[in-house]
This record gives sequence, structure tokens and C-alpha cells, in this order.
Amino acid sequence: MTSNRDRSPVAVVGFSFRMPGGTDEALWQALLDGRDLVTSVESERWSQDTLLHPNKVQPGTSYTFAAGSIGDISGFDAAFFGISPREAEQMDPQQRVLLEMAWETFEQAGIPASSMRGSRCGVYVGLSSVDYAYRRADDLGAIDSTTMTGNASSIAANRISYVFDLHGPSMTIDTACSSSLVAFHQACQSIRSQETDTALVGGISLHLHPYGFIGFSKASMLSRQGRCRVFDAGADGYVRSEGGGVVLLKPLYQALEDGNRILAVVAGTGVNSDGRKPGLTVPSHEAQAALLREVYGRAGIAPSDIDYFEAHGTGTAVGDPLETRAIGEALGRHRPLDNPLPIGSIKGNIGHLEAAAGMAGLFKALHVLRDRRVPANLHVRTVNPNIDVGAWNLKPVTEPLELGNGSRLVVGVSAFGFGGTNATLILSKV
Repeated sequence: MTSNRDRSPVAVVGFSFRMPGGTDEALWQALLDGRDLVTSVESERWSQDTLLHPNKVQPGTSYTFAAGSIGDISGFDAAFFGISPREAEQMDPQQRVLLEMAWETFEQAGIPASSMRGSRCGVYVGLSSVDYAYRRADDLGAIDSTTMTGNASSIAANRISYVFDLHGPSMTIDTACSSSLVAFHQACQSIRSQETDTALVGGISLHLHPYGFIGFSKASMLSRQGRCRVFDAGADGYVRSEGGGVVLLKPLYQALEDGNRILAVVAGTGVNSDGRKPGLTVPSHEAQAALLREVYGRAGIAPSDIDYFEAHGTGTAVGDPLETRAIGEALGRHRPLDNPLPIGSIKGNIGHLEAAAGMAGLFKALHVLRDRRVPANLHVRTVNPNIDVGAWNLKPVTEPLELGNGSRLVVGVSAFGFGGTNATLILSKV
């Protein structure tokens, strides 16, 4: 028989984030100020002039390079991590930034990284892009003995385990835009089953090659306006963004015994798939709604107990109505009519981090729990007429929202991959 201690919830005890607008407090203040942080791809990444063309059928071009950018990513203290300059040069910058954030996460949690050596700490990383490998392929003569480990997706997680001597499961997960939240779910499951006693969970996405822009523009997925107008009638696609985050998870009882600062309690997580549907990239509101009902039901949280819901919300004409319908059918309709569910998406401010999108939503959720306020959702001028906020009992947060001084806060976060893998989590704080 499993003890209550073994079944205790999971706690978030540390984090590090790198996103457009800065890190942690700078980014949070930008959200509170209602700033739009979307600019364009860092000019030094590649020459954009020859690759930009308004006609999407023009071969080898993209009709936009609007993006959320974190700027210069060339700096890296290789010696600090025991890596030679030559190997560091061959490493995907995504691996470098993940290493930095992992160290910062231990530091922010007040846990010496050295104390984790030999522990059963797991590492779970959400990552889809292999842009740096495309750059290596453009210059085959530069490939050397460290190129494969520097660019293999699996090594993004494995290198963290190697550098910090962590002996728990170590894996990179790719489910497209839900990758980070799927990684978060797997880490929580591992802790609950006692496979691990702590876990680093991360997600990363950097713009290192024009391949992604060209491919997604050919699929007409990117906004020509260069804005993620989430829930808005004028939404015409998403804006690619870069950045990432890492969080440290522990069993709640252990975090309390160790005197860790509890940033949030994970009340529930879940993952499912759309299965067969009208098209591979068309979301299924039925599957999304089923996942929400299952996770909130299993957690014993009534829809009326939810204070805020951070939606995936990409700003696409098809995706937004389907996602909001799922939220409405599973949660909104089961609340009092005079208390519609507040919803929003950080993508209006910073764009869509793709594989790291769940980390962006998690960042916002953690700060909402801490400050008990929700920043306004940007670019909602007229709600999409296909989003029936009245019938679904939803309320896009178009003005800053104070959540009051109740004894408990509950915030939901969702992310959906364009291949149909859905993930959601529930965070709470007393």
C-alpha cells in the first residue's frame, strides 16, 4: 500500500527563464505594463534581405521574419561547465542556454548544484528545433568529432545530466508546441512513482536558421501582421518566438522538510492525443475538452475553483475558436454564469516559443500565483465571432485583473502540438 507521503503533490521550488523582454522580473514587469515585445529575428543570425518575399510561393523565402528575440546568444562560459572552446563552438546554442538555466535554477532554489551529484534527479527537456544542425550541414567541412553530440536532440537533456552528474531518467521530448508541458507531465509522473526524487524540466527554442520561417510561411501558419492576436477577429496566424525556461520539481513533503521555498504546487497534469481528425494539424476540441475534464476531475478541482486559465492561444483563425470551445465545454459552462472563466495567453506579448511555449505559459502562471494579478491580454480589439464567450462562459482578460486575497489560487496552463499531442497542468498556491 502506498503511503500518503508517497502520493503527495509535486512542488515547484526553483526556475530560470530566458525570453523576449529579459529574465524574470524584467519580463514580468513588461507583461504588467502591457508591452508588445515582438520585434524581428536578430540581424546577425542570417541575411534576411535575400530571403524575404511577400509572395509565399516564391521558392526559398518567407513572407515574414517578425519574431520575439532574446538577442545575442554567442556568449558562453565553456570553462565553467568543463567544456573546451572547440566543443562549445560545435554545440547547439540551445544546449548552452539549457546548461546556464539549469545552473541558475539550482541557484534560485537555494540548492548547491554540487549537492545534486549522484542523485536520482531526472532531466526532461522539450525541444523540437535542430536549426544549428542545419547550419552545420551548410558547411560540411566544419564537422568534427564533437558535432554529433553537439547537435543531437537527445544530448540536450543528457548533457545536463552529464555535467551535473544526475542519475535519474534523462530525455528530450518532441511533441512540437506541447513539448515542454509533456516533459513537465513526465517529470511529475516520475516523481509520483518514486522513480526520481527531484527533476529538472526545461524547454528551449532558438532561431538559428531560416528553415523554420520558410517552412511555416509556406504552410500559411505565420501572421503577416507580425502579431499573435489571440482571441481576436483579426487573428491571421502566429509569430515565432525564441527563449526557454527550466524549473526544479520535488515532492511537496520533501520540499517542506528541506525548507525550500514553494513557488507552486502541481495539483494535476495530463497528456492525450487528438487521434484521427479532419486534418493532421487541425486541433480537436473534443480531445482537448476530454483532457481538461479528466485532469481537473482527477485533481478534485471544480471549474468554479479556477482563478485563471493560461491558454495555448496562438492567434490562428482555426485554433483559437476550437481551443476556447474546449475550455468552455469542459470548464466554463460549469461555472456560475456571473463568474465567467478568465482566459489569456502570453503569446500576445512575446509570440509563440513553439517547443518552449509551455515554459512561457508556466512563467506567467507562476507570477500570477505570486502576485495575485493577471496582465491584460494584448491585441484583442474585437473577439473572434467564432468564439462564443457568452455560451462558453469565458472572459478574455483585456484589462489587468486582480485576483483578490482568497486562501487558495488555482491557475491552469495548456499547450497543444500541431500533430495532435495535448498537454495541460494545474498549479495552485495557498
